[in-house]
Amino acid sequence: MRGLVAFDGATIRRCNRLARESLRNGAHFVVDRSHGFRMYRRRTAQAEELCAELLPDPDRFLEEGDLLAGRGNSCRIGKVLIAGRAYVLKRYDRRGWIYSLRHIFKRSRALRTWLTAWNFRARGFSVAEPLVCLEERSWRFLGRSYLLSEYLQGWQPLTTFWVDLSTSEKRLLVTQAATMLGTLHRAAGIHGDTNWDNLLVRRDKKGFAFSLVDFDCARVLAKPDPRRARRDIGHFLRDLDRLEPAGSDLKPLFIERWQRAGGFTGA
Repeated sequence: MRGLVAFDGATIRRCNRLARESLRNGAHFVVDRSHGFRMYRRRTAQAEELCAELLPDPDRFLEEGDLLAGRGNSCRIGKVLIAGRAYVLKRYDRRGWIYSLRHIFKRSRALRTWLTAWNFRARGFSVAEPLVCLEERSWRFLGRSYLLSEYLQGWQPLTTFWVDLSTSEKRLLVTQAATMLGTLHRAAGIHGDTNWDNLLVRRDKKGFAFSLVDFDCARVLAKPDPRRARRDIGHFLRDLDRLEPAGSDLKPLFIERWQRAGGFTGA
């Protein structure tokens, strides 16, 4: 992560421009059509091979993979194996004809997530690399959409990771998590669901490294918004309250470091 970068308006606009390159053909990305899908992918041999494997039936990998999460009938996430390597494949289902009609000229949920992930990466945050995005369209009507990302081996959800930490390690982790989220908010990013299952952690030389997952509710704003940023840390704080005994000083520690990193003192 960049750390305490001066994310002024010019820097935020530059990051947004870099992320939008993922929506068109260029030096780093490819946009094409095949088998009834609009395809967005990295301009790499790996991503090209993955598209060839996925199409025309991405669902066969989900059926054979390990289910990671599912949200009713609208979304399914699985750890899948493609050419012997692990990836995360997320499918967003069509929500009826009205939904398809409304999205004739709108991006699918998969493409919105693809763009948000590249926005966060442009800002220097650790995010699983998005490799392929697929939109199923017939006469522009939206069907299913898919997002294939790298699988982050060796990372654990904070909910699991927290259990075995000492008191001093918990203080360090809370401090570093607050700095990371405050810097994200300084960069005009909103995650939207900062519960501890969406914050992956591993140890590194400086203490702990973090990687964000699940961008369905994420947004990139034109400029930092202290009010929305404070709402964004609500899920994190609720999980902290749930897992720490009453009287712990970790919550005020988190808020103080988050305000400092985000420039939201008094927010």
